[in-house]
Amino acid sequence: MRIKTRIIVAVAAAAGLVAAGGGVAQAAKPWHGYHTPVVHWVAPVVHAIGANGSAVVHADYQCAGGNAHTHLFIAVKQGPQVNATTHTSSEFAQTFYSTNYNSDGPGLSLICDGRAHNKRFVLKPDPYWANAENNPPALHAGRAFVQFCLFDSTNSGADGDMTGFAFNYTMKKVVQN
Repeated sequence: MRIKTRIIVAVAAAAGLVAAGGGVAQAAKPWHGYHTPVVHWVAPVVHAIGANGSAVVHADYQCAGGNAHTHLFIAVKQGPQVNATTHTSSEFAQTFYSTNYNSDGPGLSLICDGRAHNKRFVLKPDPYWANAENNPPALHAGRAFVQFCLFDSTNSGADGDMTGFAFNYTMKKVVQN
């Protein structure tokens, strides 16, 4: 097969995959005006970085309405009693990492410009957790419950306010790096 023919066949095959929705992920279109925020996905793997006692959660989100008064909270909770249904609170965790060490600070703030943002976030042991001062174990390879909570500028911050709120709560695999 000639090179020109191979290129045409490859382009046609790629176009077919895109048209069928397979092979290439399509980016979310930018929003115009306000829309309720969305957490498109949270990666299936959390990376525990033993060298510096942190963890990395990778996610894709989209929000609008500007960056002022937004809030991001991400938590990784690990322990034999933790699950994604009845034991999601920190009281069941032996290990609890979150964004609370630098809440909404550099690298942990949201960009709510109507575009999708694919970003990695660094978490550290939660300094406000009730068990924080009892020398809890580091995050390790295994399963953990991950909470990704996004509050845009329309959320009041009051308990129960679901306005401008998006989340993804699920069990994830933790790998040690």
